[in-house]
Amino acid sequence: MELLLRIIQGRDDLQIMEMVTQNTVPNLYGREVRFDVFAKDSQGTAYDFEVQRSDAGAVPLRARYNSSLLDAMEVQKSTNWKDLPKTCVIFITEHDVLQGNQPIYHIRRKIEEMNNSTFHDNADIIYVNAAHQADDALGRLMHDFHCTNADDMYYPELAQRVKFYKTNDKGVSKMCEIMNEVLNEGRAEGERNMEMTIVKRMLLKHKPLIEIIDAVDWSKERIIAFAKENNIPITE
Repeated sequence: MELLLRIIQGRDDLQIMEMVTQNTVPNLYGREVRFDVFAKDSQGTAYDFEVQRSDAGAVPLRARYNSSLLDAMEVQKSTNWKDLPKTCVIFITEHDVLQGNQPIYHIRRKIEEMNNSTFHDNADIIYVNAAHQADDALGRLMHDFHCTNADDMYYPELAQRVKFYKTNDKGVSKMCEIMNEVLNEGRAEGERNMEMTIVKRMLLKHKPLIEIIDAVDWSKERIIAFAKENNIPITE
């Protein structure tokens, strides 16, 4: 992670002090998110790092939402506004999602009435175009992201990890555990999506709450909240 962020941020001095993979951020009022990697550097900047093969998974609105929950996770009740940490959401995308034919995109808010000067809210978003593989530090990094053979990689840090997961007995065992977790999570996500589809269809058909509860085993409060979120009237 330190290698990736140093190249993406253009900072050789960047040091990672904290890192959590597959970090779930709950939201009492709406949709939770799971960051691929949450990290914090020595200067206090908090990062959400996402790798996306699907263009639909890297739309700007998702970056906005992830940024908001990154703030919510980092800010405590007693935090002064001036002490809010700097945050950065980074998407590495398989395709050029923003379609500007650039290797990297830095997104920051601007003030239109002040000659588009920067609005210093310290909430950055970065898109890295993995399809752009020029002969520079970032291009070589994206090349390594596509590599399946460790011997073809430029960066030894990444090559060593690939070899560990492909040839070391402990690494292979760990990779099997990871794949099982991914499969189980996929099944669970599919079940959740199916439940939401059923609830939505039953609400639109004006089915009473008791029938919906029996069908999906949701609480009355959860169904009401779901209906309000989707602007669907409820039949008691």
